Amino acid sequence: MLRNTIKCTQSSPKYRLNNTIRTFMNYQPQLNSAAAPSVLFTVQDTARVITLNRPKKLNALDTKMSESMFKTLNEFAKSSTTNLIILKSSNQPRSFCAGGDVATVATNNLNKEFAKSIKFFTDEYSLNFQLATYLKPIVTFMDGITMGGGVGLSIHTPFRIATQNTKWAMPEMDIGFFPDVGSTFALPRIVTLANSNSQMALYLCLTGEIINGADAYMLGLASHYVSSENLNALQKRLGEISPPFNNDSQSSYFFEMVNESINEFVSPLPKDYVFKYSNEKLNVIEVCFNLSKNGTIEDIIDNLNQYEGPVEGKIFAQEIKTKILTKSPSSLQICLRLMQENSRDHIESAIKRDLYTAANMCMNQDSLVEFSEATKHKLIDKQKIPYPWTKKEQLFVSQLTSITSPKPSLPISLLRNTSNVTWTQYPYHSKYQLPTEQEIAAYIEKRTNDDTSVKVTENEVIDHFANAIPSRRGKLGIQSLCQLVCERKCEEVNDGLRWK
Repeated sequence: MLRNTIKCTQSSPKYRLNNTIRTFMNYQPQLNSAAAPSVLFTVQDTARVITLNRPKKLNALDTKMSESMFKTLNEFAKSSTTNLIILKSSNQPRSFCAGGDVATVATNNLNKEFAKSIKFFTDEYSLNFQLATYLKPIVTFMDGITMGGGVGLSIHTPFRIATQNTKWAMPEMDIGFFPDVGSTFALPRIVTLANSNSQMALYLCLTGEIINGADAYMLGLASHYVSSENLNALQKRLGEISPPFNNDSQSSYFFEMVNESINEFVSPLPKDYVFKYSNEKLNVIEVCFNLSKNGTIEDIIDNLNQYEGPVEGKIFAQEIKTKILTKSPSSLQICLRLMQENSRDHIESAIKRDLYTAANMCMNQDSLVEFSEATKHKLIDKQKIPYPWTKKEQLFVSQLTSITSPKPSLPISLLRNTSNVTWTQYPYHSKYQLPTEQEIAAYIEKRTNDDTSVKVTENEVIDHFANAIPSRRGKLGIQSLCQLVCERKCEEVNDGLRWK
């Protein structure tokens, strides 16, 4: 069992303070006003703060919110006085963003106002792509519920702050939709544990499992863990740092300065913290959700049924199966198809594929999905019982291709942003979050393969990842993570470790 034994240390980053410290704009009167904007744009010295301000809806994104953030971020990108972006909520610690306003989308669909729904997804996904390719640092405070569209706002940014209030999930299977906002691109790349072939990524998407802040940090869903009480002080500090040279806010060196500043405010994980997934549960996820070995949802169900291992693992496998079987059968199949495609594609193409899929599911020309009806059942009619799925048949490959592909009769595309770039791997994520199991495996295998007489110990592994990489030096939780990985994935040979 993974327990937190590491205390945070205070680092002393070398950065240059601005000569003039400007006062943070006070928006409290706006928050109390009935006419308050749903997104607030304010100044914290040389940082720009974007505050989601739709508390009665837990900051659920609507078209206007996505549109205004997209346009303003384009302006911030061109501003020589803007060094970094802070993305937060006026409703913390209750919610960062509970998702997209799919209740309105479902209403539009049922009224056959498909253009409104497609505009909503076009604006939202264009914002996701913009955040993923933004050239200046973005720091996201995930203080509270961070689900669906909230994951899309945070997961693509290099600095993702989890707190003791974070509740992270992709719960779209419950409403007959799919894990969108580029999550099937992001999760295969950033999740730290049991994810060599996107297993944990697929598990999180298919089950909609809720992850707390500490577990989100250990899993790589967050890059840092900061107590909610420290966020205001962190915001102030972020506004004070400036790149060493004018107009250098896009440099790698400035990203390092941002990381060092955040590290000053990191908090120890909760006392007596125990990681959500035991070694045996990780083994179940790793064996049963292997993306390269599962062509259909039936394959995954069969794996769960046939899992051989300790009693704990068998019980967990049956719990997962029971949970999956309550989800939309069509959505499960669409999710698997998107994970297969987006896990190996570049970011622009992946988010475009999400956009085509969302548009096709809204129009539902072939009546293959129940997104609008299930969303109305759960979110509009407030029914407590699960939606009774009627589309239970296995979709043909051609049908899955039709749902996840563009239609010549429906020309849609992402909005152009200022960076106009794409890539297959995040440029900064791996530098600032905990190392992945694959990184640890590569280090051990390289050392032992180069010289079979070399003995790599657990302490050497911990020392390498805690000290050899400057951006991770002294990082909270590295020791615990490395110990967990070595215990589960390595065997001792001649007083040294070998990767199994």
